[in-house]
Amino acid sequence: MASLLVFTLALLGFVLSTEALSRRATKAIDHFLFEEKHQTSSLTLASPRYLEQNQDNFDGTNTNTWLQAYYVNDTFWQPGSDAPVFLCVGGEGPPLDGSVVVASPHCNIAVEYLSETKAIMFAVEHRYYGCHNMSACPVKSFNGTSSLHYLSSRQALADLANFHDFATKKYGLTEKNKWISFGGSYPGMLAGWFRLKYPHLVHGSIASSAPVQAKLDMQGYNNVVAQAYTVFDNNVGGSQECHDAIATGHATIGKNFQTSQGRTELSKLFGETPEFYADKNNQADFAGNGVAYFPAQGNDPSCTQPACNIKMICEIMTNSSIGDPINRLAMLRKIQQLWIPSDVYSVDEEPDYWGYQTCTEFGFYQTCEVGTQCFFTQGLISLESQMSFCGLEFSIPSSKVAQNINLTNDVYGGDKPAGTCLLYPNGEVDPWHSLSILKSPSPGIGVLMVAGASHHAWTHPSLPTDQDSVNQARETIRGNVSLFLSQPCEQSEI
Repeated sequence: MASLLVFTLALLGFVLSTEALSRRATKAIDHFLFEEKHQTSSLTLASPRYLEQNQDNFDGTNTNTWLQAYYVNDTFWQPGSDAPVFLCVGGEGPPLDGSVVVASPHCNIAVEYLSETKAIMFAVEHRYYGCHNMSACPVKSFNGTSSLHYLSSRQALADLANFHDFATKKYGLTEKNKWISFGGSYPGMLAGWFRLKYPHLVHGSIASSAPVQAKLDMQGYNNVVAQAYTVFDNNVGGSQECHDAIATGHATIGKNFQTSQGRTELSKLFGETPEFYADKNNQADFAGNGVAYFPAQGNDPSCTQPACNIKMICEIMTNSSIGDPINRLAMLRKIQQLWIPSDVYSVDEEPDYWGYQTCTEFGFYQTCEVGTQCFFTQGLISLESQMSFCGLEFSIPSSKVAQNINLTNDVYGGDKPAGTCLLYPNGEVDPWHSLSILKSPSPGIGVLMVAGASHHAWTHPSLPTDQDSVNQARETIRGNVSLFLSQPCEQSEI
């Protein structure tokens, strides 16, 4: 997705793999739109606190430690009570700050439940993803890829177990204070796995938009993106006509790449020289993930920027007065370029932590291959192109990446875990639901599909413009949390 951003980043001279650029640019623009909508400047933010963690939780000979940041909201908490503990699990980004326990993109369903439950809320930063502050980093420097050796979901879960022991002592908690873990996306994966792997510590979990089935070739991502543009209900505003126009436009672009006349036509419509469109790498950057920003994961029906959501994009893509589908794509691209701010294109100087975890644990390489449902220009974004950075940046061969993914599913159970008191909510237009739990694998694990919703939209701070389905999902989640707290939730560790 968001190849417009990938293309512009390349022009600005940043050197990263196409896969890394696409991920970072998409996150950046989604975060920009979220920040524009959810202002926190008037809120009193929590200050970071720190606890000492092991550099390696699984090596008893390693005595190195580091300081992990955490945040607390104890506004309604009464020490000595039997009220629950809500744990917001940190993840890959954006970096946690004091807003995480008062206006949280991943856990505000917990924030908004504090006054009723009188719970105390903690948010714990994930190891390495707080290394923008090197004093809160597991390593002292990033000289060589070995510095990322201590970055994994298993280390992060052990950190949470250590935090549980720390918080229990520091805040005078007892067995009566039942812990519920919350998270969305990768933090949602961790929130669920914390319940599954440490059931004696955490009582229940809300694992939102959690793609728990690790997979090498994630064709399902762009398949769901395409399907999302056919969804009309719940103010999404898509249609089959819109989907077909996007697909036809990108197919035409693919044909134009093959001829001199076609490349000249692309030059007239989109800029650059005809020669630019003859280069295979440029073709992939330009059209492999779409020639414009096509939100599905980050779709927001109430956003206000031009062509910032499915509904507004479809209004352009079904407007025959603009011309044929390729002309509509050109218009869409130009409109979006007017509002995307320049600072969205900035690239961190820190290592690609999430990229490293995809190589060592998860995969999730989003392809657009010939014969799939992907409605971008097919055949340009292959599995090899998406995962090549594992070898180039981290010296991890593709065969090892595949082995790592299989081990992750063996360790956690993939999309068929065994447990109790877990709920896996997912959004209908969120491409990550293709690797989440959509059918309950056992009586103790619930699922919820939120009609028309994007990536864990219900975990965001509530606004009057939210979809009815998102508000209903929040009520359902509250009901599940109340149910979990009212029952034993006995479970054996998997």
